[in-house]
Amino acid sequence: MSETTTITAETMLQRTDRAVHGDLPEETVLLDVDAGTAVRLNSTGAWIWEQLEQPRQVGELAGGLAQRFEIDEGRALDDVIAFAREMARRELLAADGAGPSEARTQGA
Repeated sequence: MSETTTITAETMLQRTDRAVHGDLPEETVLLDVDAGTAVRLNSTGAWIWEQLEQPRQVGELAGGLAQRFEIDEGRALDDVIAFAREMARRELLAADGAGPSEARTQGA
C-alpha cells in the first residue's frame, strides 16, 4: 500500500491471509506468517480486528468503536483510519475503494 493511499469512511476493509491472531490474557497478537513478525494490539485495535471477521466499512467500524469506548465519532473515525493504514501498510488488511493506490486484495 502506498503511503498516499486515502482511506475514507466508505472504504471497505478485510483481513488478508497473512495474519494469524491469538488472544492472550490481557492482549491480542497478530502474527504475520509471511514476514515472521508479531504485532501487539491495544484494546482499540483488538476490537477493530475482532469486528473484521467479515469485511466492514470504515464508517461502520467507527460508529461501533465510538459506542463501545464512549468516544466522539470523529476521534473514532481517526482511530479506525490510522489502524487501517498501519495494518494495510503491513499487508494484514486489504482496503477496497481506498483511492488510486488501493491495497492488494486477498489472493492477488
